Amino acid sequence: MNIKAIGGGVGLAIAALLWAWALGWFSGDRKAYSEDPKVAELERLRDENMPKMDQFTEAQRRKQGEQFREKMQGLTPEQRMAFFESSMPVLVPMMARGFEKRYDQFMKLSPEEQRKELDKHIDAMEARGGTERPAGEGGRGPGNIDPKKADEFRKKMLAWTTPSQRAKFENGIQLLNDRRKQRGLPPIGGPGGGFF
Repeated sequence: MNIKAIGGGVGLAIAALLWAWALGWFSGDRKAYSEDPKVAELERLRDENMPKMDQFTEAQRRKQGEQFREKMQGLTPEQRMAFFESSMPVLVPMMARGFEKRYDQFMKLSPEEQRKELDKHIDAMEARGGTERPAGEGGRGPGNIDPKKADEFRKKMLAWTTPSQRAKFENGIQLLNDRRKQRGLPPIGGPGGGFF
């Protein structure tokens, strides 16, 4: 199993978690918190702010997201993973549904419009530093993952998504990588690759 690829996937998922948190995608009805005080603080912060996020302006959401990222930077890799795991049962199905909707809309575009959308996304990726950032750098997830835990996580991801969604993830990453190749850029890994 490719630990670097899994670590990168976890890093992308943590970034997606922060994005979803900033957009207010958690319900706030969670009652059990981690025994670790730092993780529990983040879980409470996440749950307390989620119901209010739709009332915030974009600037307020961004500020909340920045504060949240700062708090996450003080966590150990184990604490990050604990927080990540406690959030994923809500995040993954919600993001998979959102991805599927955006994918379906994308597939209705003309080939020229699709190319423009792919280029816009690739340009944004490259502006953020491309695909070369290793896992663990800049708070993007743990650099080393126990292979047993990685396999458990993979099984949970399969349970939280449908076969149709996974097929669309794979096709989405293939479309993105095909366009990256046409532009002379290296491919990205992981299902969906943060594309849609």
